Amino acid sequence: MGPIRFAAAAAALVLLGAGTPIRAQGTAAQKPASDADFHLTVLGHFDAESLATFTRNVQEYANRRAKLEAGLPPLQVTPNADEIERFERRLAERIRRGRSSHRNQVFTPTLAQEIKQLLQAHADPSTVALILDDGPVEFDVDVNDSYSKQRSLATMPPSILLLLPDLPSEMQYRFAGRHLLLLDARSNMIVDEIPFALPCDGCPLKRSDDEH
Repeated sequence: MGPIRFAAAAAALVLLGAGTPIRAQGTAAQKPASDADFHLTVLGHFDAESLATFTRNVQEYANRRAKLEAGLPPLQVTPNADEIERFERRLAERIRRGRSSHRNQVFTPTLAQEIKQLLQAHADPSTVALILDDGPVEFDVDVNDSYSKQRSLATMPPSILLLLPDLPSEMQYRFAGRHLLLLDARSNMIVDEIPFALPCDGCPLKRSDDEH
């Protein structure tokens, strides 16, 4: 089988009910909390069961966040950063109640390993260097922590996003050094992580003074 046919055969299309496709990095309009059906297109090869579990986990999180947000005063469009941060803190506090802080609540161990393997195969040295240079200093990640406003927030390269499962609205992938984060942009909270997901043997990591 030639390279093109092989790549096409490796593309995974997982169909879960009927609904509107959700684009990577949460660009589609948010679906109502009661409507969890959607279909998901992913380039790459993932175990069907672990991908289905991830899809269910991330949608359940998004649905729960939407229900908890409904009990808060709505955030008005505003340039006031303090108002936005207050809203994010209040929403994050609600989400943390009853939620464990351990990893793999959304990523399954199998899917995490498959993502590492995909990045090892497809993240070339120039892309890795760009991610490390554009992103924040690598730090110890704690699930359920807020993402510090003092840290940079790098843009994910499109070539990397194409490898990863799509996400519901306002959920994002971000790198913190070599760690892959699942970030809830609505609450500014780290929902899950894959430690050392990015292949980086011997590459120079950014120092703390490089961010200033």
